[in-house]
Order: sequence, then structure tokens, then C-alpha cells
Amino acid sequence: MPDDFYEQTPDANAAATEGVMNTIRTADMFFDRIGRLLRPLGVSAAGGLVLGILRDHGTMSPSELGERLIVTRATVTGLLDSLERRGCVIRSANPADRRGLLVSITPAGLTVVKEVRTIIHGNERDWMSVLSDAELRTYVELLHRIQDRLVRS
Repeated sequence: MPDDFYEQTPDANAAATEGVMNTIRTADMFFDRIGRLLRPLGVSAAGGLVLGILRDHGTMSPSELGERLIVTRATVTGLLDSLERRGCVIRSANPADRRGLLVSITPAGLTVVKEVRTIIHGNERDWMSVLSDAELRTYVELLHRIQDRLVRS
């Protein structure tokens, strides 16, 4: 923090600013590492999340996927286009709503999501090994508290 931090923003909290900045930096680092790990599989981190959601929760509409991912409709469409080209998902007409679509994971998609999870979960274990199990539980609890606060504000 600059020496004149409190002169610039007297009502601020330097530790809070440092905490937010380091959280964002860490998240960016995770996202970058995950992207590099998944590149050989031809899937993005977001594409891996889509496959994981479909594997765990079954067929759903693109809008349901978007809600779970918290991304725009256009982003979901781009992800699904890419995954469909790779043969990982299929889109079909929704029998309950002819105007809607349903997205399903394919056998190829199941294979990819298994590889994604093996790679990512192994690396997560390594990345977080600097913390004990108790510290990890505390870390997650603290993140949940911050997330709850963000939802309420």
C-alpha cells in the first residue's frame, strides 16, 4: 500500500484492500493454471465446469446452465458450440417446450470430464498442501463468510 493510503482514502482499511487484491490475484492465478492444464484436452475451464454440471446433474436447458455458471446467455452458447464441435455435448429439442433446447453430455464428454477432474483435483491437492486440513476448513469457512457478505451487499 502507498505511504499516503489513508490520506487518499481516510475511511478505507489497508488490510481489507490488501485482502481483496490478493484474493483476486490468487483467483487469477488459479484460473490461469487450470487453463494451461486443460489446454491439451482442448477444453476451457468453463467448458470443464459445463461438463461437470451435466455429468453431476443430468440434462438441462442452456439457461439453467447459465444460472449455475453465472454467465451470460451468449457465453453459454459459445461454450456449448465449442463442446458440441468436440462431440462432448448434444443439444436437442425440449419435448416440454418446442421453442427450447436441452443439453446432454455424451460418452465422449464423460471421458473428458473424468480426465479434467483427475488433472484438476490432483493439482488442487498440491496447490493447497501448504495448508493443513484444519487451515483449509477455516479458509473455506472464511471465504463463505465473505461470499455471504457480498450477496447481501
